[in-house]
Amino acid sequence: MNLIELYDMLSIPENNTKVFNAISIPEYPEFRIAINFEGNAILLLSVTKRIKDLSLKNFRLKYLQLEHNIECKISENGTNRLQTFTVITFRSVERNLQEYFLRIAETLVKAIGINPTQQQVVDSLKRFIEVFKVLTDAPTNTVNGLWAELFLIDNATNPQTLLEYWHSIPEEKFDFNAGTERIEVKSSSTFERKHIFSSGQLNPPADAQVLIASIFVKQNNSGLNIQQLTQSISDKVANNYELTEKLNSIVCKTLGNSLEHSIGIKYDYEIAKQSLRFYKHQDISKIEAVSIPTEVSEVSYKSDLTDTKQTDINKLTVKQKLFNAI
Repeated sequence: MNLIELYDMLSIPENNTKVFNAISIPEYPEFRIAINFEGNAILLLSVTKRIKDLSLKNFRLKYLQLEHNIECKISENGTNRLQTFTVITFRSVERNLQEYFLRIAETLVKAIGINPTQQQVVDSLKRFIEVFKVLTDAPTNTVNGLWAELFLIDNATNPQTLLEYWHSIPEEKFDFNAGTERIEVKSSSTFERKHIFSSGQLNPPADAQVLIASIFVKQNNSGLNIQQLTQSISDKVANNYELTEKLNSIVCKTLGNSLEHSIGIKYDYEIAKQSLRFYKHQDISKIEAVSIPTEVSEVSYKSDLTDTKQTDINKLTVKQKLFNAI
């Protein structure tokens, strides 16, 4: 199933605001991908088992409109007919955003499955809507920072494990936290390994080992953007719908209202790969926690890692699940 390819097979209905051109999604007979007269991508869901008195809510968000039990006139294989659907309309014709919507919609279709009940549809749609609700919020990280985190996941020997330990909230202290093993990703667009750290990142609990992943990021029109990295990671954790939903949710939470601008920016994957270095927190110059008065909080500072000894991941003698997955 590739909803982007299916969508590209559709033509915009001519001079008719009330007809959708649609095509069935292979192996999922209750679903169709469609296009309206404005060129918007639409997902149609047909429910075979309705539940009486089930509360159904319609939504209208910045990019997404959701309507239940709508009688639609669809044109399919040259034949027009009426049918009732749950209609999810993506209200943008910007190509990068449309592709992102269609990739997330693939996960939704797989999660709901074949012959869904109305309750199954409602439960899955709640999670789907939450992803798009945050697109009016302010971004919580830079595009560079998010791209570097996604790069580390995509480049890992076991992306699934890194996804499992990836922060659910972008503001968390560490990007990847498995308790005794933690990873913090730092990106640099100046090709200098000078990064800003919070005191807590370099002064973790005594039983925790922190690795700092330092990555150079350079914009390159021949590189990969966040959408492409997200798709690459999704392919590597195929059929794990929970992790795929987490991935999409964090990307949207992180970019917020900058998604439209940010999602298409491309960075050089090879430069990132060649520049990736790991450092133990003990080896990095820092202000020791004991030197910070108890009345002082939220301390952060820039530390230069240029002459800091890097750590060879393959030579770490003690590794658990997270570090083994890098």
